[in-house]
Amino acid sequence: MKATSKIAQLIKRHMDGEITADEREALEQWRGETPENDAFFKMLTEGDAIFEDGLSWIQIEQEQGEDWLRELKERTLKRTSKGVTGRSAKTYLFYFAAAAVLLIASLFGYFQLKSPLIEEKEISLSSILAGTNKAKLVLSDGKEIDLRSDKDGIILDDQLTYADGTPLLAVDNHKVSSIEATIHVPKGGKYKVTLSDGSKVWLNAQSKLIYPLVFNESHRTVTLEGEAYFEVATVVEENQRIPFEVVCRDQKILVTGTAFNVSAYADETQTVTTLVEGAVSIESAQQKVHLTPNQQAISSIGNMITKEVDVQPFVAWKDNKFLFYETELRDLMRSISRWYAIEVSYQDQVSPTYFYGEIDRDKNLAEVMRIIEKSGVKFKLQKRDGTSKLIIMEQ
Repeated sequence: MKATSKIAQLIKRHMDGEITADEREALEQWRGETPENDAFFKMLTEGDAIFEDGLSWIQIEQEQGEDWLRELKERTLKRTSKGVTGRSAKTYLFYFAAAAVLLIASLFGYFQLKSPLIEEKEISLSSILAGTNKAKLVLSDGKEIDLRSDKDGIILDDQLTYADGTPLLAVDNHKVSSIEATIHVPKGGKYKVTLSDGSKVWLNAQSKLIYPLVFNESHRTVTLEGEAYFEVATVVEENQRIPFEVVCRDQKILVTGTAFNVSAYADETQTVTTLVEGAVSIESAQQKVHLTPNQQAISSIGNMITKEVDVQPFVAWKDNKFLFYETELRDLMRSISRWYAIEVSYQDQVSPTYFYGEIDRDKNLAEVMRIIEKSGVKFKLQKRDGTSKLIIMEQ
């Protein structure tokens, strides 16, 4: 049975109120795959007249005519004219199971054919350019600023400025200690933040950092979602080192002065902390581990493991490089998706494939994909509804 027919059956069972939990999960997964799937589902399940319109579309589309469609339309109009309304009208339209599946599948085919949402065309990989300096700064006092792409970072000294000293925003000295900042770096972006204590944070694409414009004297805490490289300044007050905390998803990293990388993306199941210099302690609800240089902690669902690693592949992005070393295809493609601001999907079941290589991140997408292509991976790039999607096909 074709996939379209399977989805048609699930939609019918949903409308009849007979769908099982597993079937509902499969239907929701299908709806979430593309905006077009969700739009089609809503088209079918919202609005009392939608099926009458749908049948008319099919009749126009297939002017040669198929008797069952015309008969179904006549029967539908007759039934609804006798007072069947609202939700019951919609379910009654699908009284005959076979006709229901055919009708939904036909509507699905018409929707795919006619909807402007799914107009697509293949485009050149070289047209997709590398990411740039790009971020938005949001302050808790309500101010929002799109940060300049010709600047690579911001810093708070006497005032909030770009890293090269160019003025950014005047801040009231009496209020600065109570203001919290959030810097959002989108797909296709990166940015650097120098915190009030002199610590430096490089933010990778699709990341967010929340921090106070001015730390207090007893502790320093920031919150991270996404990926960042930290160089933490040592701060001493009354002969005591002031600790620095990074809170991310299911763990907290405690440091005094050190350099490390954290990857804590919301769409990944693991939080990965890689130590370059110094020492850190990482706490989760269940355990606490200590890292020394060239060690890595991997946290997933409360469980945490540590291992020795070559840190370079995990921090190369900070120096604007991709460095692949035993990098699995799906991990690699997530990095590419974020940096080039594209979507990635898989047309077929792709077997595990590992990559080795180095390339500058300022190259266009075509140059990066040449490395992947050498491993036998096939792909195509399409533009759909204004969004670029890279489709990975069977090797």
